[in-house]
Amino acid sequence: MERKMDPKVKSVFEEQVGAGKQKENSTNVWKLEEVEEALTNVQLPEELHPESYRINSPKEEQLLEIADNFQHQYLLLYPDRKPLLLFPVNECGVKKFVSTTLRPTQTGLWELQSWQDCSSLVADFLTVQPLEPPSEVPTQLFSPTSVLRSQKATCFESSTLLCSLLLGLNYDAYCVSGYASREMCLLDQSLQQCPLLDMEVESVQSEISEQKHQEQKYGLRPQRQLRSHFLKEQEQKKQETVAALLQEKELQEENSQLSPDSLRGLRVYCWVLVLSGIHSIKENFFIDPLTGSRFPTKDDNFHGIESVWNSFNYYVNRQECINGCRDVLFDLEDSSQWETVLHNGISQQQLTRTVQRRQENRIIGTTTSDMEEVIPRKFLFLRSWVSSIVVSEKDLETRFPGGRKVTRYRKAKLERFSPTVTKHGLVSRLTTYKDLDCTEVTGVKEWYKNRSDGLEERYFNKLENSTAEHFKPGRAFALLFHRWTPLTSGTEREMRFHRPEQDGLERRVVSPQAMEEYFKDRDDFLYFRHVTFSRSIQSLAPFPLKTSLENLHVLKVVERFHRNTSKPVTEDVAQRVFLVPQMQIKLTYHLMDHRTVPSRRSITKPKDDQPFTEDMFSTFQVEQSKKPLGPLLWYSMVEDLINEEEKVALQIKVSLMEMENILDSREQVENNLKVFASELEQVMACREKWEEERASKEDLFMIHEQEMNVLVPFLSQLESSDTLNSEEVRSLCVDCLARFKERLEEHTSFLQKNLETVIENQEADKDHQHDPAMSMQEAELTCHLCWDKNFYISAAQRRLDKHKEKLEDKCKAFLLKLHQEPLLAPHFES
Repeated sequence: MERKMDPKVKSVFEEQVGAGKQKENSTNVWKLEEVEEALTNVQLPEELHPESYRINSPKEEQLLEIADNFQHQYLLLYPDRKPLLLFPVNECGVKKFVSTTLRPTQTGLWELQSWQDCSSLVADFLTVQPLEPPSEVPTQLFSPTSVLRSQKATCFESSTLLCSLLLGLNYDAYCVSGYASREMCLLDQSLQQCPLLDMEVESVQSEISEQKHQEQKYGLRPQRQLRSHFLKEQEQKKQETVAALLQEKELQEENSQLSPDSLRGLRVYCWVLVLSGIHSIKENFFIDPLTGSRFPTKDDNFHGIESVWNSFNYYVNRQECINGCRDVLFDLEDSSQWETVLHNGISQQQLTRTVQRRQENRIIGTTTSDMEEVIPRKFLFLRSWVSSIVVSEKDLETRFPGGRKVTRYRKAKLERFSPTVTKHGLVSRLTTYKDLDCTEVTGVKEWYKNRSDGLEERYFNKLENSTAEHFKPGRAFALLFHRWTPLTSGTEREMRFHRPEQDGLERRVVSPQAMEEYFKDRDDFLYFRHVTFSRSIQSLAPFPLKTSLENLHVLKVVERFHRNTSKPVTEDVAQRVFLVPQMQIKLTYHLMDHRTVPSRRSITKPKDDQPFTEDMFSTFQVEQSKKPLGPLLWYSMVEDLINEEEKVALQIKVSLMEMENILDSREQVENNLKVFASELEQVMACREKWEEERASKEDLFMIHEQEMNVLVPFLSQLESSDTLNSEEVRSLCVDCLARFKERLEEHTSFLQKNLETVIENQEADKDHQHDPAMSMQEAELTCHLCWDKNFYISAAQRRLDKHKEKLEDKCKAFLLKLHQEPLLAPHFES
């Protein structure tokens, strides 16, 4: 992309950027990348700035005289203190009163409606330039408009921009000139804990507590451990002492690596003060413009305050700062604590009280002119010389200088990117290290936005060699979380879902030879299933057509159920275990009231032709008064459990196939990834896709309707009803009715053929059931299949009978439809 430049601007670029940026030809065409690079380093000449930047008005000259007089008196009264920052020169070399450099601005963007949003933008958008020398206030202060254009600023310029945005949002904000620690002045956060790590620790702790709560709520009560509480407390104290010693040792090592600061208490710094009373702010606090962080006014990083100012006045601190800012009071109207440059000038608090008083008087119906009587109009409002501050949507989108910003924390490095820089929607990357020198990586966490696959987070754990992915709700398979760890024998995977309306699956953990599934709010009250395999799960594919636990190489299946209050306790199963090699099924029932041992039952399935015997059934009944089960009930229970075993085998097969489909889908989506510019664009793309699918389904349905409608081939030959006579209409109706009866006969023959096919299969299974070479298990399964086919036969017979009964009604309804057809209706009316 290319852009033509104004000749004046081009000449400025060529002079200040150098010959390396000049074009070889004589045209005025510059590349966009060259212009953007030049804009960050070029200072525009005075003639290209507004007039207010280059000259002072009479009122500004008067302000400078007052400020200069105040500066002389201040240095005479306080010879040990440094000169105040009252009238630095701007980018045009013109002295300006520092309060007029503030320009209260409302950006009109919903993303910048709080102090957190504004401070975050200023900290991200600007690159810090340290003060030179660090112990003196700067003599030059650029306007917020120049700072936004160059994206480079000192702490004073960053505070000026941030304070202007906060004043536009009606915050009681002030720029503070004082002294701070070396780490804060140099933006050295290498000794601070990364805030994202603190958030991760809190989320992990909350997740662990939630899991414990779920286990305590739904899990079996653990056996009481006979352990001394005193020894437990002593062991805990010992662990806390060891951890404190290790932490103290690390801090000593860190402090030993740091050299003492020779300028401690002398490093000049500028930050923002926000007073309470507005926007429901209850306590005063500081904002660091370089990080956007909030600090209490008693924080040790702030060593003292020289002065504060806003767009109304300039206040000099008369309080001692022996203990830093701990004892400083911020009652700016108290002349014993703060000295104002503009005497009898209005303050933010006075203006707020006056506005409130006028509103009250307006409600009462009286008018006052107390503001004009108390405050002289000469300096009622200071007019800023700065042009309107404009923050565009593009600034919010790019945000970082060059599209990338790196921050180093204690054992961590945080990289943040603009969405326009990365190709895969990457917005942040946090790298954690094991040592203070940041040489050994322990983990890498990445955050994504507006991806077509819904991926939000991805974490690479270098110590465990695992990878974890977090997805937003609404993606395929309702997948929310996926973690995998390569092992020597295979891959261990953990998946979390949210699909309460489907099967209630919440979590699935798959190891090379085992699978665990956790459910919630199921109709059958199942909440846990554990499956053990005799071989690796990856070697099971392709899965056999005949589904059984033996074919899936399952050794053991354990299922646990919640309490079903609609059943008696003695019939409500709490745990069901399928031991496939032993051909056993063990049932454990829920605990009865005031009982410590549950009832149990065990069933051994017969082998081959072996019939059922009493020694295959064993039971332990807690309630001795209850009558034991008879042979018929045992046999019925065995049939039910065999059916349940088939269902469990099918569910296990579906789970394994679903896991393979998820992995294949993830690979396809990664290869065909799309990144959207915003969430709205992503929503619109999903909506368009849904509309296309719905339209295609409607088209297929319409085609099907037209194929099924027997009137279509006849009515398509007609152009209008005027060309038809009574004989043609009668002939058309006879042909349509004959065609409709043919359709009915075809459907009748289809139902009859289906019934005959089911009966033939039933007879073949009966003959095969008496085969002497068949095992007992196969015979039982054949009996079960025959019972199912008897049901299918009865269902097919009922469907055929119902169709024959309604033949006449369908023909009458079809004739009525012919009479109501728009092309034929006029002839029937006549």
